[in-house]
Amino acid sequence: MFIALGIDDTDSYRGGCTTYVGYRLAKEILAEYGDVFVDYPRLIRLNPYVPFKTRGNAAVALLLDAPEGAEEDIWELALKVVGEEADVVGKTSPGVAMAVGAVPERARRVYKLALAQIVPKSVVERVGGVRAWGGRGVIGAIAAIGADLAESTFELLAYREGERPRISPELVAAMEALTYPFTFHNLDGRRVLIEPRGPDPVLYGVRGTSPPHLIYAARLLEENGVKAKGWAVWRTNQATGAHLAGALPERPLPYSVYRARGVVEWAKRIKGRHVVAGLSNGLVVVAYRHLGELATALERCVGCYVEVEGGVKPRAGGLYLYPERLRVLYRLERIPPRCPYCGGALESLGRGKGRRCRRCGTVFRAVEVRWALSTLERGEYAPRPGEWRHLFKPPGLEVWPAALFGKVEGWIK
Repeated sequence: MFIALGIDDTDSYRGGCTTYVGYRLAKEILAEYGDVFVDYPRLIRLNPYVPFKTRGNAAVALLLDAPEGAEEDIWELALKVVGEEADVVGKTSPGVAMAVGAVPERARRVYKLALAQIVPKSVVERVGGVRAWGGRGVIGAIAAIGADLAESTFELLAYREGERPRISPELVAAMEALTYPFTFHNLDGRRVLIEPRGPDPVLYGVRGTSPPHLIYAARLLEENGVKAKGWAVWRTNQATGAHLAGALPERPLPYSVYRARGVVEWAKRIKGRHVVAGLSNGLVVVAYRHLGELATALERCVGCYVEVEGGVKPRAGGLYLYPERLRVLYRLERIPPRCPYCGGALESLGRGKGRRCRRCGTVFRAVEVRWALSTLERGEYAPRPGEWRHLFKPPGLEVWPAALFGKVEGWIK
């Protein structure tokens, strides 16, 4: 009997982790029923721009082929583990969802919406065929069971007991040398990207495209003193760009993912730091200094026709686009005006006085400004690795169809 179980919003700023809740539940199910998992547990990242996320806006889903009649016990087990592990404080509002037999099509629609927009709870309340419990977390829980992972990557998440030891850049560099390109996003210079900074129980997380390489990386770290309480390999939509394939709004909406095209009409640096630029469609783009070459490219491409992908946030009464990728499609070049009678070059007579043909002497009070296209400025610009969001697809990353990777032995410890 197929069961899809989703969990979301169990962590807070002082601690907790939704993936750890999923890990605990997976261990309980393994102890009770054996390996009834249809697939790896799933780590589903949703809209990275929602204002009430704790850290990475992650929900989890467990897909099971459970014994007939086990759904009630599994449901009660899920509520028990969430009750024990959820750090309910402040805006934390846990939710659990379960579909039995098949995932409803409306749950898949919720996933597409939750990737790119704010989804009201009233929308998920109309999803039939799903049992749900809890608060706002029900939205992410239903989205997680409705996730369509046509493409996926993987992350091995290891959990700690006690203090989190520091992982040296040299050790991570050695691990990457032995596993790249099957692991990625491990380092940004000497900054270690596999270890979190918050109060959650995660010891480290290694991202990759091949589960055996992730397990090898975990064993390598353990042999060099980075010992975990336990770990699991998760199938995830991270680094696939799934949010840009979600249900993007037709116009900019607060806290939504958005893709905009237009000509950069002006750009300026604020106090030598962040870059603010205006597009011909009226949208203002804000690129923080730490985005590196993306901010620099935006500043210098006034006159370029660009495509900007990122998130929309309200500020000072307006909507601003915060980019995570910039594509310069072409530059508009101004064509020097010519005399329509003889083809001669036109010279300025001074501000507001018009132009005169150097060849025939005809004076023109107004001259039409003409533009031509140039491909000289084409290029794609992204932030440095330390600024990538979870769903951002790194340049050059090969993401494989999910069907290529079945579950391997030893996927959980």
